Amino acid sequence: MKGWQIVIAVTIAIGLAVAAIWGGMGVTEDTTLLLVRLTARSSCLIFLLAFIASPLRRLWQSPLSLWLVQNRRFLGLSMAISHTYHAIAFSTLQVVIRQQAFTADPLAILGYVFLLGMTITSFPAPAKAIGRRAWRVIHTAGMFYFWLIFAVEFGRRAGLEWGYSCLSLLVAIAMLVRILGSRRATPQVV
Repeated sequence: MKGWQIVIAVTIAIGLAVAAIWGGMGVTEDTTLLLVRLTARSSCLIFLLAFIASPLRRLWQSPLSLWLVQNRRFLGLSMAISHTYHAIAFSTLQVVIRQQAFTADPLAILGYVFLLGMTITSFPAPAKAIGRRAWRVIHTAGMFYFWLIFAVEFGRRAGLEWGYSCLSLLVAIAMLVRILGSRRATPQVV
């Protein structure tokens, strides 16, 4: 699987999970909380693959690291799809189920602003229009912002459930890979 196949597969897989959970068990607070957690976790895992792609390639020349680098853009777009499902589930929980006025955390809004900017500039024409330097600023700042959000959100829940602990560990390992990989020269992609 490569390129747009990844984005399509993620879109369908998460869409089917949403349909199965809400369609099979109803749109309740419990099912929606399940979807909020599921989409947060799927977003994190997909994000981490894109986050470590280049540094892992510098550290470890393998078919897997090459595949990650070649598909980093599509992994990023897949994370955007997953996190859009997350926003839908969270908004449904807050507005439809709990019947609260929509309020968004300013840090969450900033995350979605980064996500939108990174998604739009993942396509050639917008990337060319803003230039390489602006592209790098948006993607680097957004990438580290999402890493920080995942580190904080999963880290503060690490003692509650083994899934949070595992994700916290993966987020920490991903940063270690980035730090170690940033110190190595970039190999030529074959």
